[in-house]
Amino acid sequence: MKTKPMCHHHSGADNERGAALVEFALVATFLLLLCFGIFEMGTAWSKSQLVTQAARSGARSGSQTGQNIASDEAIVQSVEAALGNSGTNLERIVIYKATDPNGAMPAGCETAVYPGVAGLCSVYDSSHYANYGAWVNGSWPPGSRANELNAADFVAVRVEIKEPMQTGFFGNGTFDINDTAIMRIEPDAGSSP
Repeated sequence: MKTKPMCHHHSGADNERGAALVEFALVATFLLLLCFGIFEMGTAWSKSQLVTQAARSGARSGSQTGQNIASDEAIVQSVEAALGNSGTNLERIVIYKATDPNGAMPAGCETAVYPGVAGLCSVYDSSHYANYGAWVNGSWPPGSRANELNAADFVAVRVEIKEPMQTGFFGNGTFDINDTAIMRIEPDAGSSP
């Protein structure tokens, strides 16, 4: 007796399930990438807001303390307080003499290291942040800052942090985040009576 070979026919439902699985894998990968990207950019944006606030806080402190010998120390403390836990990623604080409310950083100060560029900027890095008891001012000392009523200097504070990527999904790099705030030194701020 001869037997007929059995043929297996796949139903359309099996093919549709396979196609749906492939489509889900493609869409899920895209959605996962999108979610991680949104999280990374949201974190970076949040940190940039903190850096902006820290720069403004430092400039406000510099504006109020003017020529006081402890002005730079007060600026650095204000920046650290505004950054909170993000202060651990603080790279540099540059305090410089701006020519006007929109003044650019003087040449040489962009890459300067402590103490800065004589008469133009003071630069502080992580080795100075915890050294408040033995503070040494940088190259634009507070005593040289003009605080007269019609001729006060503009003090600018630039804050730079390196924020590591949070998810590791896009690598283990960092975001370089920085901002600058500029304010006029208040007349007679920080001078002795």
